[in-house]
Amino acid sequence: MKSARAFFDQLNQDYLELHRLEGDLYWLTHTGQSDEHDALGAAGLARKTFLADPQRLAQIRAHLARLEAATQSVERDPLLTGLRGWVEVFECNSLGNERAAALLAELIRLDADLFARRQAYTMHHVGASGRSEQASSGALRANLASNPDEAARKSSHHALHGLEPWLLENGFLEIVAKRNALARELGYRDFFEYRLRTNSSMSPEQLFAVFDEFERNTRDAHFASLDRIVHEYGEESLQPHNLAYRLRGGSAQQADAYFPFSKALERWAESFRRLGVSYRGARIEIDLLDRPGKFQTGFCIAPTPSYHDDVRGWVPADVRFTSTARPQQVGAGLQGINVLFHEAGHGAHLSNVTLNSPCFSQEFAPTSPAFLEAQAKFFDALPGDPCWMRRYAHNVAGEPMPDEMIRERVETRQAFRAYTERRDLVPTYFERALYAMEDAQLTVDSVLGLARSVTHRILGVPHHTDYVLTTPHPIYHDIAVYYHGYLLAKMAASQTRAYLMRSLGYIVDNPEVGLLLTKHCWATGNSLTLDETLRNMTGEVLSSSYLATECNRSPREAWALAQEAFERADRAAPFMARDEGDLDASIAIVHGPQCIATNEESLPAMYAAFEAWIERQAQAA
Repeated sequence: MKSARAFFDQLNQDYLELHRLEGDLYWLTHTGQSDEHDALGAAGLARKTFLADPQRLAQIRAHLARLEAATQSVERDPLLTGLRGWVEVFECNSLGNERAAALLAELIRLDADLFARRQAYTMHHVGASGRSEQASSGALRANLASNPDEAARKSSHHALHGLEPWLLENGFLEIVAKRNALARELGYRDFFEYRLRTNSSMSPEQLFAVFDEFERNTRDAHFASLDRIVHEYGEESLQPHNLAYRLRGGSAQQADAYFPFSKALERWAESFRRLGVSYRGARIEIDLLDRPGKFQTGFCIAPTPSYHDDVRGWVPADVRFTSTARPQQVGAGLQGINVLFHEAGHGAHLSNVTLNSPCFSQEFAPTSPAFLEAQAKFFDALPGDPCWMRRYAHNVAGEPMPDEMIRERVETRQAFRAYTERRDLVPTYFERALYAMEDAQLTVDSVLGLARSVTHRILGVPHHTDYVLTTPHPIYHDIAVYYHGYLLAKMAASQTRAYLMRSLGYIVDNPEVGLLLTKHCWATGNSLTLDETLRNMTGEVLSSSYLATECNRSPREAWALAQEAFERADRAAPFMARDEGDLDASIAIVHGPQCIATNEESLPAMYAAFEAWIERQAQAA
């Protein structure tokens, strides 16, 4: 027993050191504070090599076998739990032979090189100012959705479409071929099957049985919504540079006043606090604003994931997450809040795993993309919830959003809900077909043609790639064949919302929500699958039907449901959480190396410091 205990404790500590080093380097490079891309690649390779070591796996199995033969005891049982978790981690990361290890090392080198060059690549468009300016991919997408000037939107479209061939000409095609070589060396058909089986415990056939059903069940609603756009605005509305703008509807700019980004931090903290979410003593660092060199999408990492050490007790998480907000841009407030809620949902999950090893709370396999993203997707839907808008959407004068404006937002969003969710199909269908191509077929023209054909089939938009290659997920190794997790997560979140509404009656500001998520989804970490957590909470395994039903409702039906939710929330108002809880975290709001605000004094003091800083930024712009 002593030998197993010493081995297990050392295994936890050795892995934590590797995980922390990689996490620290990832944070610095991906927030634009460091160009140590080679060091990050080396740290990632060290972690992967550690987890692929067959001798270490054999040692874990040997200790596990002796413990399983021993008498049950309070000393033995936690060790069994922890070592079984480590077996699963090592089996997911096995490489098998030296050639596979060499291919992985080469892929990590190529990945770091492409990432460094992508950070140095600049794009320009005509922004809201009417002048040409440098822009991140997030700023380009926001301009497409918000700028009333068609020529300006077209400049954003051309910039995004220009990035795609650049990536293909600057190493991505070589990476695709080498990924397939690695997968085939390990006995898989291609990289898509390899990554899906090892990271998500699914076969391609299982995944596409779900996705094909969802595609069929939402097809009619989606194409009917395109017909409505064409009827109202003409065929030109389906041009890529026009479509996102038309989908927003006429109320978007007017509603912007009720989502000032200066209030985003307060609305996140108050919403989560009143939902009963605790970060269990975590250290949280949040970097919210877009800037050159920063990773183009929000992300969350936990260099120290939470767990309960059998010897030292509770180990709180070190959680860091970002948004890519541009406070002066139309739509930035709501977009920034959505990303903040999403990444903070990840942070809540990674701060609440209570098993006895970091292997259960780290964000790599066997933690599946769908399981990870389900925790975030539940929360990022809140700012679109009519009950949340009624309670939290206020302008700078403190005036609430009028019910009629909430209705217009609900109905506009519902009119194109199927389009919004079907977009998540595009990267996954694209990646499956991409990795099925022979190496000789991998050319710039053929891959762009593939992206256009998938987009046309799923979204009905011709001559467009849906900017699939400007999304980082297909490009970078650790998040390749990951995007399917977002749609599976949306399905799980929809199912969870339906259960909570049935069982609790309301969600917004209900402290029971955080307690249920902690118990059923977070505490056990990756020792349970997404299906198992859903079954424990709702009594059902994952189903696409709840999300499909949401997509297929008419705008009028969506508003009728919102009114019913208002009535239930009004009845529950006397019992809603107000002042209980404080998130139980040490929070620092940063902008790169600059600390903007903390909650050392109090949460209200942090809100005020952040709001004042945002206002100073606006005055300086």
